[in-house]
Amino acid sequence: MMLTTLLGAAVLSYNNGAPDSRLPPLGWSSWVALGPGTAHPVFDYCDEQQVKNTVDAFIALGLKDAGYRHIHLDDCWAHARNASGYLYPDPDHFPNGMKPLADYVHSKGLVFGLYTCAGTETCVGGRPGSKDHWEQDAAVFAEWGVDWVKMDWCNTQGMTPKDTYPKMSAAMNKTGRAMHFNMCEWGKDAPWTWGPAVAQSWRMAGDHTGVWSSTKLVIQESAAIPAASTGRPYAWNDMDMLETGNYGQAAHANGRESNMTAVEYKTEFSMWAINASPLVVTTPLMNCSMGTCVPTMTALQKEILLNTEILAINQDVTPQGRPLNGFPSDYPSLWARALSDGSFAVAFYNQNDVPVTGSLNLTSLGWPATTSVLPRDLWAHKNLPVATGTVGPFTVQPHATTVLRLTKQ
Repeated sequence: MMLTTLLGAAVLSYNNGAPDSRLPPLGWSSWVALGPGTAHPVFDYCDEQQVKNTVDAFIALGLKDAGYRHIHLDDCWAHARNASGYLYPDPDHFPNGMKPLADYVHSKGLVFGLYTCAGTETCVGGRPGSKDHWEQDAAVFAEWGVDWVKMDWCNTQGMTPKDTYPKMSAAMNKTGRAMHFNMCEWGKDAPWTWGPAVAQSWRMAGDHTGVWSSTKLVIQESAAIPAASTGRPYAWNDMDMLETGNYGQAAHANGRESNMTAVEYKTEFSMWAINASPLVVTTPLMNCSMGTCVPTMTALQKEILLNTEILAINQDVTPQGRPLNGFPSDYPSLWARALSDGSFAVAFYNQNDVPVTGSLNLTSLGWPATTSVLPRDLWAHKNLPVATGTVGPFTVQPHATTVLRLTKQ
């Protein structure tokens, strides 16, 4: 653990040396993304060969080049405990055990993550949870070479998050292996107030699915986090996995088929980015419909996930973006994140079902009214005319988000 100075203030942050944790993690999750062989993806499924194929596709499709590093297996891998109480993976899906798979991920310069649960059983598969096995599970994760551990919160009757998560955190650090700890108690116990002492990231809301009502709700809940708890190095509020561009090609999470429009998927990515959330997408990276699996992303997914200008406003050390006006009563909602180079990322977010028009007064960013800025549209990838005092007006279509980077002139 270390003290980090951010914008002149000393703040506690949890740096235990885990890789790719100083900034919000970028990566991929198995959640709705994998199926056996050439079969359609199945919710809550993973196996060794399909994960290796996905790692290769992850690189071939340019995700690693764009800065993504994390490969996460969700509630899909564990089988049981042996006679000594240690976890072991499904022998049919992982016949060689977990360590060779972790080694393969590491050989590609990537980070390997696994899921567990704080209760007696996991949330979806009913697999063994970590309750009262903190040190055993942490030790086996370290032995396998795990870099990132997500701990869910199902089947935890009689337990409290604030008392439970520190036990696993301490057990992980006791192993001597640096592992990122991602707490997943769905924001129920205000983890942003105590999480920085025991974890590098934590879910701040319930599960996100690829439908507009879910996306809008997560953004609304992020806006409610107190400004003093809005993210810093090694301490990030996690808005949950991205469902970017998922339609029928992905499995259905929690019984909900992803069905957002292209505009809504861009808003999902934009608002996760300006909120400094981890950006971990769950989507198939292989098309197996023709009997053989080939790396694939749709044109929409490439446009969104490989937008390095949006990624850049996420990958910074400053506190996450916040609403500047009266959210959600003012339309469009104006959000801003101060970036470490002195510029600002600004989002004009329209959660309404009709177009809205709005402008940004630069004094709301703490700049004098005489300030001139160069606005850059991060989705159009073009500079707009230099503006003095006010940026806009912009008309924002329903459920859309206009994202600008403002640089002083």
